[in-house]
Amino acid sequence: MTLLKRNRDMPTLSLQGRICVPLFLFIFVLSQLVTTPLFAQNLHNRTEEMYPLGTVIISAESLPNKVYEAQKNKILISIVFLEKGTDNVLMNSLGTGFVTENPGTIITARHLLTEILVNAEVMKNERIKSNPNFDYDYMFMGTIITRTAWINFPLSLVAVGEKGTLKDIMVLRTDIQTIQRAQIAGDAFNPNPYSILMKTSKFVDANVGDRVYITGFAPGTTEYLDKNNKSIPVYMDLINHTFPAEVEVLITDMPGNRAGVKILYRLRDSAEPGFSGGKVINNEGEVIGMTISMSPSKNFVYAISSKDLKQFLKDHKVK
Repeated sequence: MTLLKRNRDMPTLSLQGRICVPLFLFIFVLSQLVTTPLFAQNLHNRTEEMYPLGTVIISAESLPNKVYEAQKNKILISIVFLEKGTDNVLMNSLGTGFVTENPGTIITARHLLTEILVNAEVMKNERIKSNPNFDYDYMFMGTIITRTAWINFPLSLVAVGEKGTLKDIMVLRTDIQTIQRAQIAGDAFNPNPYSILMKTSKFVDANVGDRVYITGFAPGTTEYLDKNNKSIPVYMDLINHTFPAEVEVLITDMPGNRAGVKILYRLRDSAEPGFSGGKVINNEGEVIGMTISMSPSKNFVYAISSKDLKQFLKDHKVK
């Protein structure tokens, strides 16, 4: 930190000072002319309108145009568990997904389902002690978030990575009615929110040193005690963010690769719980992989390569 000198060392309003005054005024006037445009430029490709939050910043820096447009094409994925035969919600799982190379077909991370299934079975084993008939159902749901609403639509399971492998991949599909809505043309004044389901991805490879972008949704949660001192969980935010990153390593010969994944990317940057299943894109907005996990300190993110995603879709004959 630099400290100011004492007053006796500061220059007085001498000839030097008289020269500095108009110079200062010139700089001040110039700054007023350029400050507003510079500030506006600072927010360029950094904000979105997102219901119900209004204007939100979605990146720490201005995103390239193609990246900015591509990151919009992501979908909030929910798996909702209900008590069988009722509307009683037991638990849910949230993540991110995106449309594959085929309209209406969405890819996300397998562990959105498998991890919560474990919890559901634990709960079931407890509940049947007092209610032998207790059971649960679950359903998949996609959500498109616009500036004015959250739009939910049903999804069905098409394919899921085999148990005992690292194929942390799951494919979902919209129903016929939803895809028909997506095909209706909109315009600048009345855009069709379902059209996101028609915006397919282009899968490409990446190399060490490539600049990429990690994008996804992350629920912000907290809890409080009610009047009976019972802990009440509550959603207080939904984070929509895109992190710039760098491909540090192409992992091709580790135990994880021998468990079914040919290429994993290690990316140096951050992500949030909920980004699982989100796409990783390059400067052209093309998909190089899908986020599946992060290091304990959240400094590094791991992504399944597009090569593996394409092979999975091919193996399961997903069109």
